[in-house]
Parts: sequence; structure tokens; C-alpha cells
Amino acid sequence: MLIADKRDYRRGYEKHYQSYKRLKSQNADINSRRLLLVYSVECGLKYKLLDKWNEENPLKILEGSDEKKINILKSHNLERILKELGQQGNFKFPRLKTVHQNIVDAEAYHQLYRYCINTQEKQLGKEEKIEDSLNDIACWIKEGMRRR
Repeated sequence: MLIADKRDYRRGYEKHYQSYKRLKSQNADINSRRLLLVYSVECGLKYKLLDKWNEENPLKILEGSDEKKINILKSHNLERILKELGQQGNFKFPRLKTVHQNIVDAEAYHQLYRYCINTQEKQLGKEEKIEDSLNDIACWIKEGMRRR
């Protein structure tokens, strides 16, 4: 596992989000832009976690004994991270079903878009809602960063 510090998470959030917005404005590369958005949000949320925990270097957490913090920091589960940040239920994440019959939740969105897996036909509206929710989270993260 690579270690990213608070500054890295912030930079990852900002760069991925800017790229996402550029692709969105061009209505281009849906899977790639959504993947960038998922990773942007994950980076931003991990930045906020470290901020909440008053920690610049996550290595201190990862080498520590607080299993809850370790598991959250290692997680891709956006809902779990949001819960730790006191935002549980403020953002909606519909579950999707792929053409392979797999259920996709907030922890697996990055895999769905990374591998360009198609969802079942009637899932397009849900995918748009996910993108909207992720964008709302990205805006919430940005607001929190502005205050710092």
C-alpha cells in the first residue's frame, strides 16, 4: 500500500476534480470522467478524515492500534467514510446491477468505471444520480477546503 499524506489527498482531489469538470463540460468519456470523480471524492474525503483526526501523516494511523481508523482509511467505501465525517444519509448512493448480475454499491463504483462494466439497461438514471451525488460531495469538500 502506498502512503499518501494530507497534502497528497488534497492535490489528488483537486486535480481529479478539475479533470472531471473538463470532461463533463465536453460531455466526453463518461466512464473516465466518473472514475475521476469517484477518485477525486475519495481523496477529498480522506483529506477531511485526516483533518478531523488532526493528522498530517496517515502512517501514524496505519501503524497505530485504532483498527476503526485504519480500516476506514484503507477503505474505498464512500458511505463508511462519510459516516465517520458525520455525513451519513446526506448523500444518496443507489445500488446498480451490472450486465453480469453483480450488485454495485458505493464501495465498488471505482471498479465499475475503471473496468468500463456496463450496467443493466434501466440503470442509466441511477448512474446519473450517483454522478450527481458524487459531484455534490465534491462541492461539499471544496467548501470545507476554502475555509482552511
